[in-house]
Amino acid sequence: MKAVLVLLLVVFSTPLIANTTTVEPLEPDEGYAIIALYSKGYTESVVLKGSGLTNKYTFGPLNHSQHIDVIKLPAGAYTWDRVFERTGSLSKGNLLESYMDLESLDLTFTVQPGKLNYTGLLMIERLGSQATIKVLNRTSIILKILEQDFSQFADKYDIANGLYPDDHYIDFYLKHSEKSGD
Repeated sequence: MKAVLVLLLVVFSTPLIANTTTVEPLEPDEGYAIIALYSKGYTESVVLKGSGLTNKYTFGPLNHSQHIDVIKLPAGAYTWDRVFERTGSLSKGNLLESYMDLESLDLTFTVQPGKLNYTGLLMIERLGSQATIKVLNRTSIILKILEQDFSQFADKYDIANGLYPDDHYIDFYLKHSEKSGD
């Protein structure tokens, strides 16, 4: 019985271990982006848009939760474009989809080719039908999560600040963490 349990554990955990250790190589015009979202309240989906017709990514749903991931993107400028919401029910015939256009909020970042790009934390705070949406600079928190959960990317690629390119905090953080052994 123990052998079967160990075998099942090995079989089902191997893909998870493999996913956390393999990093796909980048093409010359690609970079990795650290995508961090947090929703206070329910958010159906959030759309990230880059240049070109097919350069669009959707994240969600989020319900009082966070989403942090590292994804491969074509190099260039990106903007958080829209937040979609659904209310009602398809079975009752009163399903309503609406969206908030975020273009006027200037929620942009840049992905540099060949680098791991910090993009800030997109914070969505919901209160009924009202929402506050902004990008927060939470560099140390995101970098700590990166070290813990996505170290294979940080070990392989230099980190660039796609949110504030002239901010040198990432270099400071990385030098300090090397000295302290964190």
